[in-house]
Amino acid sequence: MGWPWSLIIKIQLSVGITNADHIGQVCTTWGHYHWKTFDGNFFHLPSTCNHVVASQCKNSFENFNIQMRRKIVNDIPTISNIIMKLDSSVVELSNSSVIVEIDNKYQNQTCGLCGNFDGVSNDFMKDGKILVSMQLMAVALKHPVSLWIFHDSHCQNLLDVESFSKVCMADMCNSEENIDSALCKTIAEYSRECIHAGGQPQPWRNATFCCKGAVYSSSCTDSCSTPQSSQTCDSHYSDGCRCPAGTVFDDISNTGCITVDQCPCLHNNNVYKSGESYSYTCGSCFCESGQWTCTEENCPGTCSVKGGAHINTFDGKVYTFHGDCSYVLAKHDNGSLYTVLVDLVKCGLADSRTCLRAVTLGLYSNSVVSSRHMHPCTYLIITKLCNLHQNSELSAFSPSSFYILISLKMGIQVMVQLSPMMQVFISAHPSLKGTTSGLCGNFNDIMSDDFRVISGLVEGTAAAFANTWKTRASCPDITTHFGHPCRQSIKSYAEYWCSKLADPKGVFAPCHSVISPNIYKDNCMYDTCNCETSEDCMCAAVSSYVYACAAAGIQLTGWRATICGKFSTSCPAETVYDYNMTCCSRTCRSLNQADYSCQTNFTTVDGCGCAEGTYMNEAGQCVSSESCACYDKDNIIPPGQAVSKDGFTCVCRQGVLSCSGGAELLISSPSCVAPMVYFDCSTAQPGTTGTECQKSCSTLDMACISTGCTSGCMCPDGLVSDGAGGCINETSCPCLHNGQVYQPGQTLSVDCNTCYCNERKFTCTTNVCDAVCGIYGDGHYVTFDDKRFDFNGECEYTLLQDYCGTGQSNGSFRIITENVPCGTTGTTCSKTIKIFLEVNTTHIHCVHVHKMGIYLVVMINPGLVLMWDQKTSLFIKLSPQFQGQVCGLCGNYDGNSKNDYTTRSQVTVADVLEFGNSWKSSSDCPNAQLLTDPCASNRYRAAWSQKQCSIITSVTFQSCHPKVDPGPYFDSCVRDSCACDTGGDCECLCTAVAAYAKACNEAGACIKWRTPKLCPIFCDFYNSPGDCEWHYKPCGADCMKTCRNPSGNCSNLITALEGCYPQCPPTQPYFDEDTMKCAAWDQCGCYDDINTHYSIGEKVPSNNYNLSFLTFYNKALNICYTLRNCLPDGITLTTSILLKENSINSIR
Repeated sequence: MGWPWSLIIKIQLSVGITNADHIGQVCTTWGHYHWKTFDGNFFHLPSTCNHVVASQCKNSFENFNIQMRRKIVNDIPTISNIIMKLDSSVVELSNSSVIVEIDNKYQNQTCGLCGNFDGVSNDFMKDGKILVSMQLMAVALKHPVSLWIFHDSHCQNLLDVESFSKVCMADMCNSEENIDSALCKTIAEYSRECIHAGGQPQPWRNATFCCKGAVYSSSCTDSCSTPQSSQTCDSHYSDGCRCPAGTVFDDISNTGCITVDQCPCLHNNNVYKSGESYSYTCGSCFCESGQWTCTEENCPGTCSVKGGAHINTFDGKVYTFHGDCSYVLAKHDNGSLYTVLVDLVKCGLADSRTCLRAVTLGLYSNSVVSSRHMHPCTYLIITKLCNLHQNSELSAFSPSSFYILISLKMGIQVMVQLSPMMQVFISAHPSLKGTTSGLCGNFNDIMSDDFRVISGLVEGTAAAFANTWKTRASCPDITTHFGHPCRQSIKSYAEYWCSKLADPKGVFAPCHSVISPNIYKDNCMYDTCNCETSEDCMCAAVSSYVYACAAAGIQLTGWRATICGKFSTSCPAETVYDYNMTCCSRTCRSLNQADYSCQTNFTTVDGCGCAEGTYMNEAGQCVSSESCACYDKDNIIPPGQAVSKDGFTCVCRQGVLSCSGGAELLISSPSCVAPMVYFDCSTAQPGTTGTECQKSCSTLDMACISTGCTSGCMCPDGLVSDGAGGCINETSCPCLHNGQVYQPGQTLSVDCNTCYCNERKFTCTTNVCDAVCGIYGDGHYVTFDDKRFDFNGECEYTLLQDYCGTGQSNGSFRIITENVPCGTTGTTCSKTIKIFLEVNTTHIHCVHVHKMGIYLVVMINPGLVLMWDQKTSLFIKLSPQFQGQVCGLCGNYDGNSKNDYTTRSQVTVADVLEFGNSWKSSSDCPNAQLLTDPCASNRYRAAWSQKQCSIITSVTFQSCHPKVDPGPYFDSCVRDSCACDTGGDCECLCTAVAAYAKACNEAGACIKWRTPKLCPIFCDFYNSPGDCEWHYKPCGADCMKTCRNPSGNCSNLITALEGCYPQCPPTQPYFDEDTMKCAAWDQCGCYDDINTHYSIGEKVPSNNYNLSFLTFYNKALNICYTLRNCLPDGITLTTSILLKENSINSIR
């Protein structure tokens, strides 16, 4: 990745598809030793030696060198060997010709048989004398086809017809091969040269001449999977087989050329004909003309706590939080219907090792709960296998020894996994959408606001969000933990077992198309490395994937024969293991009482239980019906069973719970810091609550669900805890956001809104803010709806377009990225950006290009802005007017990240590869494949990468950590630094860190992180000797007055961007973007009506423009198309902007 960068911008306006003239950049050799140089000289070199075709010989570094050798096969000269070292060159190969096309930046720098590329036909001259001449026999041998093609009106004015005619006649006289074969090669070369010259030769092959027909058209073939490929094709025409007009190539079922309405659809590697459909758990999809039309029923939301730290919200947000308190996992907004609490505790040597210890469910709770007035089923603590419990509001039972299910009448199901470790899964009925809150989020189908808290704002990090849902005022706030727990000693073990989840041929593969295994594999690696009992944690992570698949309708069986088999072979005596275990009609209670487990629909689970025909008694033994006791509403705790109460272990003996350590607790009454007082539960009335219900500023709005009185220090009546060990009045409580305290009346800016603190909550303006899609480093993407993914494909891909919906025929823009390899591990980087604009009587575009810091900013109308660092980072900003109107790798911008993986054929998939591959611009490109961790492939780079990237989690960025989670950026940085193993490793590192710094800047945390030793930017380069105008600004500068923008007004979509900025003196207040100097207004020069810049004294050409093809030149960086009144009816102009590396070309 360590290559030089600059800008190419091409703006083409033409009717239909253009085929621009670039004949002066093409050298070719073909047929019977024939050559044509870049500058148009023809010659004949009958040689079988190895020759330099073209090389860069007039520079200190050779960017390319192309060599070639011919050999004689059956008396016919044939190209036998080609050696290429390439950069910014294109070589086309066929069985009889080689075409070399190079960039204009190499003019007058080449050597070899292709000439010096100086634009003058003097390749055979030195000191004004001809060194070699080409002698061609001009025999008056006529061939009707050759005469016709050489006088094709589409080509004859573009090429040197005389030279081609001489070559053709020489071949027919001298060639040892068949005359027609030799003739075909030269005519084919003539046709190709015509294409390079901007022409379009007519079909000339037929069944009797040159074997077969050929069509000259766009080299990008429209197909069923890429039906708009030709509309974004900027390469020249080529000869070959093409589908007739009105048809596309069927690249899905390979049936040849068909009409679009006959195109089939593809889903999960299965082909569906137009008119066929498939169904899934919550909906169905119908195939029509190669596009899916899907209808979804209201699906339940699922939230989970896995591995004691990994939380998935109802709307799909995934985060890791290492808590040490009781937290609200989910509750109804008004707090009265239900509340689910989870107790997270530290359970290992490291702070990052936390476990789920208890799940508490509360119903119809009041602010104070006592056993005297609460319903007997108001709460249920689950710590071990419990007995059946049911009433009109809930039912609770154990479908297997591994799980307990609690089902609430209002639409909540709580599935608690007990083995190999406690995990919890909550399912919410669609009718509860928008009514939930807690760690599980608000269930409104918008993932980006899942961290919204009671104060009304969205927190920036998981820790700041989760801390607001503590139920105990005495618990400390948790800070964010950085780093991955995997050490090399345990990483291999974790990688071996956890990788089985993602094995495309493994036992879990049938579920991959529905539930992506990637996050589950990552959690498995994290937990296995983080846990003292690695196997238990690994198996818990694996079982969570199995559960997710079952919830989606995919039941996996047989997997324990491959992994975690000990849990299926260690069932208690008289019980059996099953992948679909149930307790329906298999308990002694079910013989004389209604069995509510048979009336509840729930996700299939595995585990141990009684075999069919046997029944479980109160001792958990599977017995025959003759051995069952009878039950009458009694809840039994068998003698000797241990339970946990208030942190003490209590054992049932002789009907009394004897708790170890309880007596010592009652003896001492610790002192409290004033004004707190000690509350002793042993002297309180039954049903009184203790410190578990102590109110704090952050818990004032939460109902207390008491599971038992807890003694400790409390604030006196009328005061609440301030969270720091003191007590304050409720009216003095501040507002909290991202770990910062705001007193009543204080204001802050959040995105495009202003918020002020009032009575512990923020009141904000209601502006609808812009959204941003980011692509940076080695294939890291963040969609408009904040979904993160990595995708490494080597092709051109549609990042964003508004040609969406059925047919995808109406739109105004497309943005394409070209990804190229940037290492040996398969990672790719985005290094070329192409923008295609539709200009007609309804779509008028204003394009403004500015240099701001290290970024190139392209503004297309007020609502679309691109910010590109001219390396591998691109950020696209859209205004709200585009919500739900766009598609591509950046997602659909509808607020719901769950459907961001919507393919070009309009179906939502789980696999990021299937999603990414669907947005290829050409079906000729290979599909991207799953890549291994580059740090595992380059272990020698892993330690260096982690050390260098640790700046992201260091004190340098400390002020940003509460605002923007550094975890994903750190992981991306390490991955990129490991992957860049072919040079440019520091560039990969710097790009990754800069991406986090930009996110911090937009969140309001300006970080000055660059140093002379780490990713320096030397702005003094732009200063003239003795001047000090240019300075580095880590968070950008205000919009400057420039010669092109004298008002100094910029789009509000453009955020402050880091880089070098001038401080222009009052005498020269305008910045001239063409000269990169400060200037007075009378030094700015002139601009014509299309904003082309002319220096003082420079002549301005007459304004004669052809509407069918307008040509502007490279200083026209600001172009506004105001052709509404000029366009004839039916004329559409296609505009393309190309941002690319290495050189500055003309704008067309």
